[in-house]
Amino acid sequence: MNNKLTLQLFAFDCNAISAERHDDALRAIKKFGAALRKTGREQHCSGIRFVRDSDVRICDLPLQKFKMDKIGVQNDGTGACALLDRASQLMYEEGVRLNDTPEPERPSQVIMTIIVFGRDNASVNCTYEKLREMIALQRDVYKWKFFLMTDFTINMEKLGIAEEDTIIIKKDEKNMFARPFEELTEKMVELLNAAKEQE
Repeated sequence: MNNKLTLQLFAFDCNAISAERHDDALRAIKKFGAALRKTGREQHCSGIRFVRDSDVRICDLPLQKFKMDKIGVQNDGTGACALLDRASQLMYEEGVRLNDTPEPERPSQVIMTIIVFGRDNASVNCTYEKLREMIALQRDVYKWKFFLMTDFTINMEKLGIAEEDTIIIKKDEKNMFARPFEELTEKMVELLNAAKEQE
């Protein structure tokens, strides 16, 4: 294992973000990314776009080159959410890639963050049960860490993500992204700093 490296996976379904909230979301995400960089921990990031009827693109870049505002923080007006399909695809493809990566080059830490509004209503290849099983396997066997940010608490139960690793977005907050991303930043930085101490 490469004890100096963390792999960050981001599955964002932000199709429910209204146009007037878009800039608030981008500011929160950019601040979050800046905090991750300040830890000094080497990080590689993969993200997946959540835009209906467009090509699914998984990017894999060093954190310094990773543009978090390019992985689906937009609203296409359809209200469609394919979180299960996209998140499972990202997990599967990254799992295969890691399996094919020489042992000394594999990251010692993998963290996946899922951000979703409402409930999935457009996936065709994956179910909640299947994704929950995938998450449990990666968490329990391969020691991946999962965070969930959502406005719908049943997603936590459906995906089997612990309450302490779930951050609830409240749409009635003036800036509904500031507090959730601050909470996620605190949790993430703690993990990254702990890993850095063990390098």
